[in-house]
Amino acid sequence: MAKIGTLGDIVFSVSKKTIRTFNELQVESKTSYVKHERQGRKPLLEFRYNDTDTASFSIYLSAYLGVNPLKVLKKIDRYRKKGKVLSLVIGGRKYGSRWVITSHSKEYEKFDNKGNLITAKSKISLEEYAER
Repeated sequence: MAKIGTLGDIVFSVSKKTIRTFNELQVESKTSYVKHERQGRKPLLEFRYNDTDTASFSIYLSAYLGVNPLKVLKKIDRYRKKGKVLSLVIGGRKYGSRWVITSHSKEYEKFDNKGNLITAKSKISLEEYAER
């Protein structure tokens, strides 16, 4: 099994029997400045603070790829609802410090003839959980 990374204890991996991975990781960092306007001159910028980073990525979950989509989606939602603080590690490298899930969209794609979820797509948005 090739372990790609983790979000808390949710493992992204690829093996002969299971594929659970992510796409389109995007991390955004912002800095806040105050703009002081001046008569007849360009405004001056004053540094205020570095804002919390945000991140987002998509995941595709399929029973055909050895994953129980509903189980994974419920776990992600449980973390979001409880405000669980998580680490994001990809390829052994920690991204950011600590994160919370701020939004979780779910697209239920296919069901079997008994109503069991077979495939789903999900988009997860994170925000950095700053130290006090």
